[in-house]
Amino acid sequence: MALQARVAAVLAVALLTLSGCSAVVGGRAVRASSQPAATPTTTVKRPPSHAQDLLLHSGDDTPLGAAGAIPVGDNYFTSARPPDCSAALLFEGSPLRPAGASDHAESAYQFSDQATYAESVDIYDNALDPRHEVVSGFISVAQCRHDAVGISPYGQATPMRLSGFATPSEGVLVWTMNQPAWTCDYGLAVLPHVALLLSACNNAPGFPMADWAAKRRAQVDGRTA
Repeated sequence: MALQARVAAVLAVALLTLSGCSAVVGGRAVRASSQPAATPTTTVKRPPSHAQDLLLHSGDDTPLGAAGAIPVGDNYFTSARPPDCSAALLFEGSPLRPAGASDHAESAYQFSDQATYAESVDIYDNALDPRHEVVSGFISVAQCRHDAVGISPYGQATPMRLSGFATPSEGVLVWTMNQPAWTCDYGLAVLPHVALLLSACNNAPGFPMADWAAKRRAQVDGRTA
């Protein structure tokens, strides 16, 4: 009940954010200045032509160890029940990925233990508004207020619950879904022409998704300079 009350309060703030009245930073509402913002003069970076270039590659370091790239398998959920939990639970076909991508790539990664990690990259010719995408994603994830059942080609999984979500840094949304024996941490990182969706699952909690999503966003930002 405490989480549901907090969700309702934060959703009200998020809706105001979408209308330009406030900004959500690190889970707190910050009233927007009454002074008009100066028009930025910086040039928006253009992305590379291939989303595949921005994915992690085999041997790259992650919080779980060195990554070994593999195809995204049938163990990933393709639908969720109730549908309100699709944004919080899905990696494959996630509704959080902004529409209109000109290129898409995804990969899963294996490690020495049973932990799983996957990420997708979408590239956009038309510039995104990272703040809008993050707040919109925040609202969508927060709709998952009850048990969520993920469905994959293998069948139905044990129900999971949303246990936390936040916007810890610019252009980043993170949230956690868990059940007693399994925890999945998710991240959405958005740049003007790129959106990354990240998923890390393990039998123990503690994946540093807030830091990792911000790091991956910075890495992609550097590659698109």
